[in-house]
Amino acid sequence: MTAQSSALPLDVRSREALAAEGLRYALVDAQDAAQFDAWLQADQRGFHAETLTEEQLAEHRAGLSFARSVGVWDPSAADSATPVATAGSWRSTLSLGAASEDSSIEGWAVSSVTVAPTHRRRGIARALLEGELRAAASAGIPLAMITVSEATIYGRWGFGPATWAADYSVDARALRWTGPRPTGRVHQVVPTSLRELAPQLAQRAHRRQSGEVPGWEHFWHRMLGLTAGSTLASKLRAVRYDDEHGTPQGFALYSLTTDPDDFTAHTLTLDYLCAASDDAHAALWRFVLELDLVATVRAPLRPVDEPVQWMVSNPRAVRTTARSEHLWLRILDLPASLTARRYAHADTVLLRVDDPLGHAHGDWMLTTSPDGTATVTPADADPAPEAAVVRLGVDVLATVLLGGAPVEPLRAAARLVEERPGSAARLDALFRTTRAPHLSIWF
Repeated sequence: MTAQSSALPLDVRSREALAAEGLRYALVDAQDAAQFDAWLQADQRGFHAETLTEEQLAEHRAGLSFARSVGVWDPSAADSATPVATAGSWRSTLSLGAASEDSSIEGWAVSSVTVAPTHRRRGIARALLEGELRAAASAGIPLAMITVSEATIYGRWGFGPATWAADYSVDARALRWTGPRPTGRVHQVVPTSLRELAPQLAQRAHRRQSGEVPGWEHFWHRMLGLTAGSTLASKLRAVRYDDEHGTPQGFALYSLTTDPDDFTAHTLTLDYLCAASDDAHAALWRFVLELDLVATVRAPLRPVDEPVQWMVSNPRAVRTTARSEHLWLRILDLPASLTARRYAHADTVLLRVDDPLGHAHGDWMLTTSPDGTATVTPADADPAPEAAVVRLGVDVLATVLLGGAPVEPLRAAARLVEERPGSAARLDALFRTTRAPHLSIWF
């Protein structure tokens, strides 16, 4: 990632809308340390996070210089140097796993969206989000993506939830391992040894899984406990799995918490598990579940179809403690977004898409072939009698894009309408995938 790759111009319409409110909308100069630091602190404030130290600010400036940082300033505020709103964005990839021949599609990652509580209800969030979407669309980027702190906000701009994640709690004492027993080897390693290897293994793992977005350098430093003032560093442990040929295929990061009343009942938190092969997945899970002096294994942000529940003798020992949507997508170029992936079989579906912002609005004919490829063309005539016909919002289309949401509940909830009987079932059969899409990080 480079700063140049994210250097899109500011949206003129958003700038004019905010100027009418007496606000200044501008890009942050990454070379201006004072301006960047004020933006970073405003971002922290927006998420109720701690104020960054000088050392942490320097790390953030270096680690986030690849992104496009946008701020909104109020010249009349008591602290006019600190933005009253922030947004960050960059070009990234979104993995499509086996659903794509090329395994990924380009997307516009949006992050750090905050508005100060003193400046709510002035159209700032709308200007920021619509400005990001127009900038990405004008650059030919097929879709935008975001992980959200509140699920009630982003649907109004055409985003729809596209991946889900689950938190698991495993009673390690109430089971025995019955899953695969790989012939490779698990090595205990120091986290710093994964500095170069972790991004490489993650990239390979993403080819197997739709919904993943790559981490950036500062992300990996944070995950490995290498950032200034890290509260994780002293507790973090790491293991690496090498296959029978000695080739690294995965790693896991975890930490342990002591039970003050029972030293034999530690809680292990699986902070991150990356597997580029099925063997790596099984071997790493087996390692954490069979670790001595551990009573409970907690695994946040895992796939909703996590296979480990089928690898132990007692399925009741593996409990889902939370389940939520995670990655939200916003389709900007509908033909590019839909033709990037592969489909289950040949069919023809007319998609009548409602997009209030206009990026993907209209009638679109999706035609898939037996090899899974597709064409998408504007439909300006009545569909053939054999075609399925579905009417839906652009947010709902984003929800089914990666195949993680069943269509029938959406139809029952009136989130999409089938204009010909059986159309919803046909749409579901086209889009559904054998493996649920999943995103393993926040951004």
